Amino acid sequence: MGKGNKATIIYLDDCELLSKKEYNSWKECQDEYYEKYLTNLAPMSCDEIISFFEEDFEHEEDWPFSRESIVEFLKSEQLVITSL
Repeated sequence: MGKGNKATIIYLDDCELLSKKEYNSWKECQDEYYEKYLTNLAPMSCDEIISFFEEDFEHEEDWPFSRESIVEFLKSEQLVITSL
């Protein structure tokens, strides 16, 4: 099941993920990525994800995902992408 136009940012110890999978709680997310899970954020829209990275990083080249990859991912049928 996907969230359509929202994605969850998932922090693992070796990368970050964007996931359109539907989680009922952080515990479900932790269970899926148990070995490497650090934390996750609430599902966000494309604009919210981009704003989040704009606030956290001074330059887009430092983002874990490019603006273009975020937009394309949320338009695609893919359920999960891994940071660059």
